[in-house]
Amino acid sequence: MALVLALAVLTAPQAAEAWRLPKGDCDYPAPHTDLKHCDFAGRQLLAADLHGADLSRVDLSTANLVGCDLTGAVLRGANLKWANMSSCRLRRADLTGADLFHTNLTATDLTGADLVKAFLFGTDLTETHADDADFRGAYMKDIVMERARFRRADFSGVYMLRGVIVGSDFRWAKLNAVELTGASAEEVNFSGADLHGAVLRGATLIDTAFIGANLAGADFANASFEDTDFRGAINLPETVKTQLGESWRAN
Repeated sequence: MALVLALAVLTAPQAAEAWRLPKGDCDYPAPHTDLKHCDFAGRQLLAADLHGADLSRVDLSTANLVGCDLTGAVLRGANLKWANMSSCRLRRADLTGADLFHTNLTATDLTGADLVKAFLFGTDLTETHADDADFRGAYMKDIVMERARFRRADFSGVYMLRGVIVGSDFRWAKLNAVELTGASAEEVNFSGADLHGAVLRGATLIDTAFIGANLAGADFANASFEDTDFRGAINLPETVKTQLGESWRAN
């Protein structure tokens, strides 16, 4: 038994070392490498393949990453201010606490990505696919999310003041206590979503669907309704009930 324990102690550091990513070359960054020591601010990294790389806290501000592959990459706390990441693949990427101030993420694949407590002030997520992504606690003031898809994504506690979410798909998403005051939410699909405690004061809700949604404690004060579909929604607030017609649409 003592011999087995001694061997375990000797081999444990070696096993841990084997799992570490090799140190990457900052001039020629490659997938599955440790790039935490690099500075990519302003760099031209068009279509760069960095899947599985560790870019924690790396400066990528104003970098051009159009068409990049960051699938499964770690970007915790990374600086991505004003970076162009349009048409990139960020499936299952870890962007926890990342700074995405005015980052261009149009047509980007964020499926299953982790953006908990990320800073997305003025970020462009137009036509982005982010099904099953985790945005809990993110700051998303003045965000642009037109014609994007967020099925089953978690936006619990997100601050999204004046968000432009026109034509987007939030089916089955978690939007508990989300702040959507002043949102432009025309033609948005919230069907099956959980909007418990959501704030939609002054939101524009034209041709918007809340079919089967949970609206317990939701605040629709001063919201604009036009052919807004509430069929099958539960826990309807009084401000909604008073505007419903026979077809369960509010005007």
